[in-house]
Amino acid sequence: MRFAEFCDMAENTEQEQQLLQYFKQEELKESEQAFAKMSHIPFIGKMFTALIALSNYKSIAAFRKSRHYRHIMNYYFNIDFENRNLSINASDMQKKKIKKVAKIIAAISVGVALLAICRKLCCCKK
Repeated sequence: MRFAEFCDMAENTEQEQQLLQYFKQEELKESEQAFAKMSHIPFIGKMFTALIALSNYKSIAAFRKSRHYRHIMNYYFNIDFENRNLSINASDMQKKKIKKVAKIIAAISVGVALLAICRKLCCCKK
């Protein structure tokens, strides 16, 4: 389910408290440094920043008012409190954006490669 749907379902329930406690566990607090390093990666960096921010809020309602909420609201979110397992997957919208950027990067790479080949061929003729 999308994170926004999870928030609608869990707000002001026991699941909200479990979620906030999950993000305040020692293991995840230690992972915050790794999350902070990953915050510079395109597309998923904002998601990691939002997860760090979620761990600092006292309620989902307060988190929903923050600027970080919109960066994670469309991701598919699955959490298993018993096994301490959190699964976050990109939605179709994010996948389309990633594919579009990958195509642009591929086109730029091909262009640079062709320019390099042409330069090499032109320099050899002299």
